[in-house]
Amino acid sequence: MTQKQWDQHVDHLRSHIIWPASKAEIVAACNGEDVSPEVLNELKRMPDQTFQSESELNKMLVK
Repeated sequence: MTQKQWDQHVDHLRSHIIWPASKAEIVAACNGEDVSPEVLNELKRMPDQTFQSESELNKMLVK
């Protein structure tokens, strides 16, 4: 995910996800929402783990 994609979706993450959140919870919160298919596919490819914060997710995704 690029920084630009992150910036486009961060408000969604902040309003729909309660931290800590598992991969499954993050994908469920984004599935069917105004999240681009490319970003949703990237979320689905993340490791199955629980993320403690938005910052931790950012470090995992933004390249």
